[in-house]
Amino acid sequence: KEAIQFDACDENNWQLINGRFPLSNACGQLGMSYQDMHCSEDEAFMECPVKPEMEQYALTSALWFQAPGPFKCGPRSKFPTSGYWDYDLGRENNEDAFANSRGRVDVEGCCWW
Repeated sequence: KEAIQFDACDENNWQLINGRFPLSNACGQLGMSYQDMHCSEDEAFMECPVKPEMEQYALTSALWFQAPGPFKCGPRSKFPTSGYWDYDLGRENNEDAFANSRGRVDVEGCCWW
């Protein structure tokens, strides 16, 4: 529904935590952990293993004013911690770690959007 509603190929970062959009929302929003989700038994053959070293950048993001940029994921060796989207400056702020709703402050193994 979201992809059709907002004309997005990739998932949008839309869950605010204390007035900010955590970059670690790439790992899950609304309390979900995407890398811990599994297919039903009859669809298990389509399931992919988590690859912590995988690095990926989304191509699309929401188009509303001051919307967060596209999601990204990658190993902790490249992205040790993740911050939040600074909508006033229109860019990522990674000066301090900022957790999503599950407490994630990294984007390792989160390439599932």
